Amino acid sequence: MRARRFVLAALALAFAGGASGQGAPPIEYETFTLDNGLQFIVHEDHSVPVVHVQVWYDVGSAHEPEGRSGFAHLFEHMMFINTENLEKGEFDSYINRAGGNLNGTTNKDRTAYFETVPSNQVNVALWLEADRMHNLVVNEENFQREREVVKEERRLRVDNQPYGAAMMTIDTLAMDWEPYRHTVIGSMDDLNAATAEDAREFYERFYVPNNAAVVVAGDVTTDQVRGLAEAYFAHIPAGPEMAELPPIPAAPRTDGERRVTLQDDKATLPLHISAYTLPPDDHPDIPALELMGRILMTGESSRMNQRLVKDERAALQVFGGASAGMGPGTLTIFALPNQGVALDRIEALVWEELERIREEGVSERELEKAQNQTRASMIMSRLRVSSKASQLQQYRRSG
Repeated sequence: MRARRFVLAALALAFAGGASGQGAPPIEYETFTLDNGLQFIVHEDHSVPVVHVQVWYDVGSAHEPEGRSGFAHLFEHMMFINTENLEKGEFDSYINRAGGNLNGTTNKDRTAYFETVPSNQVNVALWLEADRMHNLVVNEENFQREREVVKEERRLRVDNQPYGAAMMTIDTLAMDWEPYRHTVIGSMDDLNAATAEDAREFYERFYVPNNAAVVVAGDVTTDQVRGLAEAYFAHIPAGPEMAELPPIPAAPRTDGERRVTLQDDKATLPLHISAYTLPPDDHPDIPALELMGRILMTGESSRMNQRLVKDERAALQVFGGASAGMGPGTLTIFALPNQGVALDRIEALVWEELERIREEGVSERELEKAQNQTRASMIMSRLRVSSKASQLQQYRRSG
């Protein structure tokens, strides 16, 4: 078992420039790795008797086999059913009886599971996570039930939702990198075609110690976590070496505009969407692009709100921002036009504002405001052990 100690500094670049004042405090942590490849990161915060456990499996929708879109999200649901030691519903019941809460999320790069519990119940949370890492029951009955749950979720959030088809189309148009071109929830055809055997193979391939990391943050000690890790996780065998994803394009695509017009009978108003391809989140331009997203679309005085909503009265609402992951991201602008305003007019105003920034740049006041927003968000996030755990996982994943 290898152990190291670190201090994680706040993102300095986001605070550089004209903004003054202190940034977010550093996150101190220690890390160790079990012989089976499972990494643990421990952040001690003894201010309140609470512990947050966060397990990330480095598998998301980008890792799904062809024809199995939506599978990472489907398997997130599978992880809350029974194991060889627990009946269906007992995982939730143990956490609830301990006075805690739990959830799971999936994105393109990872699937995350987390529990917040009183510090004297951290052993319960870690035992439960170890149990489902190794002993999950993946059978036909469980698979069929959870697949129907996910299909209904897709109907509610996409198929029967205004603008649902448009949201599903954005990444397909904007991305050239194949793993990122489909949405996390996947297509109904792929969900229908999936089998319980696919689920078993997915579990055995990706839900293994050497493809996971555990962050424990809060009222614990590293020695305490190390002892629990050895007791609950060390016996779980490592899985196969993870296959590499296709190479990420060195630069955003440059083949010109891609455009689609969709008919949506569920929408009462038209919607304009512009999406611009960004590089991955480890690119040196990403902090500046994230600040640009704030300048364009965060707050009443943002560029797009000021121009489209206040000055021109062309739009009811403008929203969006920059989003990047391990693969390419997007800077996306959404605009709902006022009654009688054509989408062509909205598009022209968006382009005019972008061209104005290209020619004139942004003001010192705009930059300082965006930096202050970023700083405030980071400082507030350091007040919660759950947010600090998420940041530690993000930095681990980014290398």
